[in-house]
Amino acid sequence: MSVLNRVLFNVLCKDLADSTKFYKELFGLETIYDSDWFVVLTPKGQANVQIGLIDQMSQFTPRHAWGMHEGTYLTFEVDDVFEVLDRARAMGADVVSEAIALDYGQTRGLIRDLNGMVIDVSTPTAQLAMREDVIIEEVDRDTAIDQQQPGDRDAVSRPVW
Repeated sequence: MSVLNRVLFNVLCKDLADSTKFYKELFGLETIYDSDWFVVLTPKGQANVQIGLIDQMSQFTPRHAWGMHEGTYLTFEVDDVFEVLDRARAMGADVVSEAIALDYGQTRGLIRDLNGMVIDVSTPTAQLAMREDVIIEEVDRDTAIDQQQPGDRDAVSRPVW
């Protein structure tokens, strides 16, 4: 059996330079490979964690991958989902969903990157619960994405300002 050496998620980019700037600023990533059609980013000191950004019109981009991102989203687990959502908002990103505490132990917010890709930004809820500026409260769910699911707790975590 063949040995798996690397898993790399590639994001198709309408504008490679703008997308590179977006991911670097939002998540504090560093460039470990850079060309005119492909960039690889990683968190500092974590070379085994990588995201590829590729010009969607590059000759090296598989033609079958062109178009909208369907059936996929990208997750970044961070130490402070609220801070990242605030930074994304300040950068003009579309915040699809504010941070919500989910039953499986993560507090998740959703944004869209410059290419329309949905990004799940998450922090372990227990980590947030230790903070004095975060409370867990009941929340009304009124959109399809927010509807009660089997096993859900009806709570949201949010910072107290």
